[in-house]
Amino acid sequence: MNEKSLKVLEQYDIQVTGTKRGRGSYICETNMGKKLLLDYAGSEKKLEFVNQVLTVLDSRGYAFTDKVMKNREGNLITRDREENACILKDWYEGRECDTKSAADMEGAAACLAKLHQMLVYLPEDGEIPKIYTAEDLGEEIRRHNRELRKVYTFIKRRQQKNEYEVRFLDCFSMFYEQALEAEKWIGQSDYAALKKQSLEKGSLCHGSFHQHNIYFCGRRQIFVSNFDKCRYDVQISDLYQFLRKMMEKHNWEERTGHQILAAYDREKPIEKREWGYLYARLFYPEKFWKLANQYYNRGKVWIPWKSAGKLKVLTEQQEKRNAFLKTLEDR
Repeated sequence: MNEKSLKVLEQYDIQVTGTKRGRGSYICETNMGKKLLLDYAGSEKKLEFVNQVLTVLDSRGYAFTDKVMKNREGNLITRDREENACILKDWYEGRECDTKSAADMEGAAACLAKLHQMLVYLPEDGEIPKIYTAEDLGEEIRRHNRELRKVYTFIKRRQQKNEYEVRFLDCFSMFYEQALEAEKWIGQSDYAALKKQSLEKGSLCHGSFHQHNIYFCGRRQIFVSNFDKCRYDVQISDLYQFLRKMMEKHNWEERTGHQILAAYDREKPIEKREWGYLYARLFYPEKFWKLANQYYNRGKVWIPWKSAGKLKVLTEQQEKRNAFLKTLEDR
């Protein structure tokens, strides 16, 4: 986004008193509070859906979100002179969640639990659009496992192997066994019933709940941004994503994990089926799949030296990861 894009602000019924650069965006001071101007590559239909969800949150007492503002023509998407799509969102400046702070991580988990209690919304006709429903977890895992086998076969056939490829082959069996075990567990678990119940209730997930979308604004107020991936799903999937990212950063330290889980559970008690779902998600080696997927989709000719380092760390963390998972087995 460049300075020419600021011209689109003329298409809104607001008075702009100042602007400053943000991360790929502009933070605007206006007579209607802070706004964030940024490029947008999605559909207006999805924006309308997200705005509906954020309006529901607002009506239930949670107003600190980044709802998109309509322009003078009543559209959520505004185009600049080069026909680039832009959006203008509500914005609240604050301090990004510090992943080294136990208080921040616990506060974020508690905030997520409160959001989940409010993120229940069914359309007026009672029909949940399939396009906004998460993929079946069993199907997703089976697809990921097929992709892992494809990457393994490709690397195995290569004559000369770089550091990443050597490390990948060395640890493949360990991670792939976990992947198959998770696939088997999901097929035998109560996941289908849990997913059905979630959809019948209209349970929604944030879809991208991590430290870069969580801001502390003072007085314990937390601003949660970027609901772009909001979807109907088992809500514990949000907790899984946040917990996994935090645990990877903390070398799967048991105390850290249990503090995060306890902070969520205090606000919204985790049911037995949800504990099982969470265990299966954590058991699946998602980070290993992500590294393999990135390698394969980047053309394979690129030498992923950073990915080799990440794979090394991932392998070294396995003992502590397994120990933490062991503590969740009987939940």
